[in-house]
Amino acid sequence: MKQLSIIRLIDEETFFLGAGSNDNIKKNQFLEVLNSRRSYKNLAQIVEVYDQYAMCKKLGKKKIFFGDTVRLRPLRD
Repeated sequence: MKQLSIIRLIDEETFFLGAGSNDNIKKNQFLEVLNSRRSYKNLAQIVEVYDQYAMCKKLGKKKIFFGDTVRLRPLRD
């Protein structure tokens, strides 16, 4: 699977992911935002998908940072 990361923070809850519909990412798909330096993860959800990137909304309580690693959760049929 492709390594995904946060490419732009909009505010404390909204961020852009460096992958989009070209990478088979779907709207409302869940993902985990992993921060290895601080040993925690947040849950987030994709709210809008574009060709090269996706806009996401954080659901967890911990702060997110530029460059955090993102792992997509598989879609359920």
